[in-house]
Amino acid sequence: MWQRLNTLQKIIIVVLLACLVPFAPELIFIADIGGVELVFTFLLTYYTPLLSKVKARYYQGKNTVNFTLNVLQASPIFTPYVFAIQASFSLLALFISGSIALALLFQLPAMLLNHPLLTSIPY
Repeated sequence: MWQRLNTLQKIIIVVLLACLVPFAPELIFIADIGGVELVFTFLLTYYTPLLSKVKARYYQGKNTVNFTLNVLQASPIFTPYVFAIQASFSLLALFISGSIALALLFQLPAMLLNHPLLTSIPY
């Protein structure tokens, strides 16, 4: 395999291995005894648990984001009549007080009373 690579590919592989050696010094010994093919096999077995953990975290985060988006779409704050009333009160509060915090205070009841989102948050 190593003989079939061109010079640029060999340089990229050597630089990549040189970056990994401080974190896995046993690669030097494995490369000396078994060659580059054995180093690739070792790297695959060495980082498989880490990659599976990263993949599990990614899917967990993706599921959480999808669930949150679905709950927010079904939330009362996004129904037209509730949104129109709350937006008008927020704009009125912003116009009268000039405070964004006070204007957002009118948005809080619909967000806080969103039951499915509150029950799914782990404490």
